[in-house]
Amino acid sequence: MKLSDCRRGASVRVLGVDVPEHARLRIEEMGLRPGAVVRVTHLAAFGGVVVAAGGARVGLDAATARRVRTEPAPGRNR
Repeated sequence: MKLSDCRRGASVRVLGVDVPEHARLRIEEMGLRPGAVVRVTHLAAFGGVVVAAGGARVGLDAATARRVRTEPAPGRNR
């Protein structure tokens, strides 16, 4: 499932990010790396998503959110 498809409050595990290498490195620096568990805190206008990654909040535009592959984090969803 894509991060853009997640509902508010969902906790998901990041499986990968399908962007060019230079962008992937920046996204991983923000805490969205394979294996990380993030929680969707807000759904923004036009498909953007805000997630809690570690101790930070990260906002992604719709195009980037569609490129983040995720799976439900076991035992963490409401």
